[in-house]
Amino acid sequence: MHEIEMFRTYIHDSVDLFSSHSSDGRFVYVSPASQYLLGFESNELLGVSIYDLCHPEDSSKIESLCDRNLPQTERIFYRIRKKEGDYIWFETTRTLLVNKKDRDGFFCISRDVTALMVAEKALKENEERYRLLVENFQDTVGIVTVDGFWIHMNNTGRKLFGVTDNKEMIGKCLFHYIHPNEKKNATNEIVQYYREATLECTLLRSDGQQKYVEIKFIPTLYRERETYQVVIRDLTERKKTEHMMQRAEQLHVVGQLAAGIAHEIRNPLTTIKGFTQLLIQDEPNKYLDVVMQEIERVEEIISDLLLLAKPPISTFEEVDMRKILNDTIKLFYSESLLHNIEIIQEIQLTNSIIKGEANKLKQVYINLIKNAIEAMPNGGKVLIKATNVNETVIITEVIDEGIGIPVDRIKRLGEPFYSTKEKGTGLGLMICDQIIKNHRGTFKVHSIENKGTIITIQLPKNMDMGKKNNLPIKRLKRKG
Repeated sequence: MHEIEMFRTYIHDSVDLFSSHSSDGRFVYVSPASQYLLGFESNELLGVSIYDLCHPEDSSKIESLCDRNLPQTERIFYRIRKKEGDYIWFETTRTLLVNKKDRDGFFCISRDVTALMVAEKALKENEERYRLLVENFQDTVGIVTVDGFWIHMNNTGRKLFGVTDNKEMIGKCLFHYIHPNEKKNATNEIVQYYREATLECTLLRSDGQQKYVEIKFIPTLYRERETYQVVIRDLTERKKTEHMMQRAEQLHVVGQLAAGIAHEIRNPLTTIKGFTQLLIQDEPNKYLDVVMQEIERVEEIISDLLLLAKPPISTFEEVDMRKILNDTIKLFYSESLLHNIEIIQEIQLTNSIIKGEANKLKQVYINLIKNAIEAMPNGGKVLIKATNVNETVIITEVIDEGIGIPVDRIKRLGEPFYSTKEKGTGLGLMICDQIIKNHRGTFKVHSIENKGTIITIQLPKNMDMGKKNNLPIKRLKRKG
């Protein structure tokens, strides 16, 4: 009897609601907690159907509550109306009744879980917002192990790494995609020290393209393991912009320098040249011939500088690329024989007319063929190719078998006063690049040491096309 009294006291004083119901869901017994939880006195609920208090959208859950075929300990979550008219969330555990009065009834223990349900809903909403934010973030965001292996990556990552699905990267090592020259420093910095770090490096995509990126490593726990949250920002375009700004600044400096040279050097140089010519006429001397050659070289440099300082006004008209190439090649007939150079033409142009400046384009190819010849001191072949890629683009190539250019120097080609030649100024390629850009074309260099160099120029037939047709260029194959 004592145990029964204890049980009654527990039910009477509990903040959980104890209730028994008939098979159709009507309240047969209600504990006093109903007043605290729902605002109803116990006797107010007797005979009332739980269907009447349940939210209409949750009525199917009440049906399962009344279903005797379900397990006795089944937990059901639903909304129930309070006396004031608002709803709260109930968690109800049901036990079947077996007694003389109602063998089909059931007994329930219910509690208010509104705060928990609201918190879970808010958590899910926050998780969804975070997921959408991460998935649509402009930067690559993900989780990697302390050794750099991907656990998760957002969709932006597939664009950065050049894959069709970001899931392809799961299980692969981030450090594997860092340029070999930079990998050692990256792994030493990140793997050895579990701490927040920022790294700028060159990333190699799965298709071999290079991207310059900033990687932030943020220590975090993922499923109770030490990991890094990684944020990768693509800085490639920013680097290109910075490079363009540097080039513009260089051109500005060169222009100012050229203006000064024109006034300060050209006049005395003319005087020196005149008197040297007189000395040569009076008494020919091999040393004076060398002086004369160097004076002429200085004059060429000054002319190039003045061209950069104040480019002449461009006048574009219809020009024939076939004629420009043929006329240029003829200029090198004697020089090629002297240097044991064979110039081969593969000009396959069905439509060779473009908008441009004939003299400027001719200047470009003179410079390139001259460079090709100088790159082969022991002789060789220079191949001049020209093809119509489509109705809007002409691609020309100047290919030599010369000494080639180291990879680290190719990036600097075209900078003023930087040259791979012993007596070069770097202004020639700089002017060529500028002329091609003025024609809305592209100028690309591919070279392998001791194998040769390919200069690829892409020119639109109509300058309004700009650089929309950015076609792939050929690559030299390495030996072995």
